[in-house]
Amino acid sequence: MSQWKKHLYPLLMLVAALLLDGALSAQLKGVLKTDIGIIVPHLTLIVLLILTFYLSFRHIIVLALVIGFMYDSYYSGILGIYMTAFTALVYILLQCRKALPANFMIYTLLSIIVITILEFFIFGVYRAINMTTLTIQEFMVERLGVTILFNSLVMLVLSIPISKLTQKIVQKEEIRFK
Repeated sequence: MSQWKKHLYPLLMLVAALLLDGALSAQLKGVLKTDIGIIVPHLTLIVLLILTFYLSFRHIIVLALVIGFMYDSYYSGILGIYMTAFTALVYILLQCRKALPANFMIYTLLSIIVITILEFFIFGVYRAINMTTLTIQEFMVERLGVTILFNSLVMLVLSIPISKLTQKIVQKEEIRFK
């Protein structure tokens, strides 16, 4: 596969996930606000997590910066929050991939960890700049638990197809750990 496809297709996958995040939130507004809390889809982070296991260090860091900037521009309105969070989480995942095999159970467990870190980071930033009035207890009860549960189920369903597609796009043996 030509070199430009190895760089363009992961970006297109992330942009599609970013747009799907927004479409899910908009179309399923009534469904995502349940009796037990508010579900926040994190498909972009899920795709970013899987891509981290297959792309080179520089490539995935640049993608995290770009998609974080796009996420900030499109959703949060405050530039830098998701860009910083995505890049930091990808860096942590890059350190983890050295010791962990690339399989759907590892993806699912890591998704629980990184979504928890992301949610706490975003909540902390929003709390610091007074964009939310939720207390930490309300945040954990109303948002964190159901968000983790929903995204873990999404990861279980999507991890194998996304990783197979990524393996086809980027030959794992050729580019991993460069």
